[in-house]
Amino acid sequence: MTYVRSILRKRPIVSASFLGVASVAGFAAAFESRTERLAAHYPDNNDKALWLPREYCWDHLNTYWAARPWTTWTRFAQVLSELSPLMGRYVWEFVLFPQQVEEQQIQFASRLRESLTRLGPVFVKAGQQLSIRPDLVPPLMLKELQKLCDAVQPIPDDIALQVIRNELGTDLDELFDDMKLVAAASLGQVYKAKLKSNGEEVAIKVQRPDVRRTFSLDLLLLHRVGVIVDFFTATFTNQPPFHYKLYESFAKGSYSELDYENEASNQIRFRHELSIRQVPVVVPRVYPDLTKKQVITSEWIEGVKLADCPREMINKLIPVGVELFLTQLLDIGAFHSDPHPGNLLVTTNGTLCLLDFGLCAEVDLRDRNSLTKTIAHLITRDFDALVSEDIKELGFLPPDFDTTELKPLLAKILTVGVMESGSDLRKRKKKLREISNELNEVFFRYPFSVPPFFALVTRGLGLLEGIALSGDPDFDIFQASAPYARRRAVALLGAEAFRRATQKTAEY
Repeated sequence: MTYVRSILRKRPIVSASFLGVASVAGFAAAFESRTERLAAHYPDNNDKALWLPREYCWDHLNTYWAARPWTTWTRFAQVLSELSPLMGRYVWEFVLFPQQVEEQQIQFASRLRESLTRLGPVFVKAGQQLSIRPDLVPPLMLKELQKLCDAVQPIPDDIALQVIRNELGTDLDELFDDMKLVAAASLGQVYKAKLKSNGEEVAIKVQRPDVRRTFSLDLLLLHRVGVIVDFFTATFTNQPPFHYKLYESFAKGSYSELDYENEASNQIRFRHELSIRQVPVVVPRVYPDLTKKQVITSEWIEGVKLADCPREMINKLIPVGVELFLTQLLDIGAFHSDPHPGNLLVTTNGTLCLLDFGLCAEVDLRDRNSLTKTIAHLITRDFDALVSEDIKELGFLPPDFDTTELKPLLAKILTVGVMESGSDLRKRKKKLREISNELNEVFFRYPFSVPPFFALVTRGLGLLEGIALSGDPDFDIFQASAPYARRRAVALLGAEAFRRATQKTAEY
């Protein structure tokens, strides 16, 4: 005790700081403990601080986690301590002093994968998105990150089966035979079984216990990052704040993945909509009586991942995948936003199968029509209409903004960076470097913002393109989209109007 007093006298500022931090931490822990006791004693209380919402609500989540400051702070510190060394190493080895050493890339990717896995579902999903973008990530790092799609540690069977038992409210031996674990993912894991009633094989997906709590906190932290980025861009550029809305859109879509009854509803809808449009894609049948908030039971589909198929099969089915995506985006008005390799199978008879409908997004009729016209104008290189009309209708620019000065800049960016860059990754990067000054000028000088739904659109399209490039290095997303986009444009604008637009562009 005498030694401690001596230290306190010799270093008063350090001592005061330490005591202040300890006091704040103690108060935070005590405050959170009180909140948890109230939640346990009053489970039916309407106070938002005591329970997590079923549907995403920023105010509700903020209230809930504000009442748990200790967990929030410690989680932030955990994320910071896990990722800061990696980000520092990335800047040093790959940005400031880049070295093309394969071993360094593999080691960095391995450590990144391990860190993302330790941090949990939100970060695993971010890594999964990177894992299928060969245009953004070097091949050696790509291969390592792709393990995120499969190598998620499963929870013990007894815990998972107890969740299923609690959700379905009955003994599992009365419902299923031959249950066995077949896959583990970031939010849950899948069992294969046979129904006792008719012998049909089914897939039973069960959510990891307490995943809603950890997932919601990470979404909250990402949301605050969006606010910080908005402050930076609003201060140093002419962009209006929009990152907040992007994060809000991502968070809302991601949070909905935690509700398996909502996923079942999406799956039933997509199965119906694709069937009546005769799109040659399989969507498994759902068993509503065996589906609850944390459990979904659907038809078992035998197949292999599209990304693991021979190149010939990938090349054959990618056009189907492009039609599938554009049908959802431009026609149905709802689209599957998470088509990573684990969610796209090829059945034993060679048909494309789409799984996992937890992350879906809506596109209203106005935006669908605007997107159709945008794609049509991009295909026909009518950049005048695209800049003066389409990007305003989609919300990238204010409706009253004068685009006269912007048109030549965007025309060059779209021509060089999109239409002429092709699918060759080296050529694409070179072309983007050529127009880097124009890109910087556009985003710093003009009030560009990104519509909230567009974040999920670009994510889904980017994932699909990444899978396509893994099978066909010469794949071009614009060429692949052109036939369907033309049909939709003709249906929307009329054959004569579309012909005149095409002829006008050709003459130009």
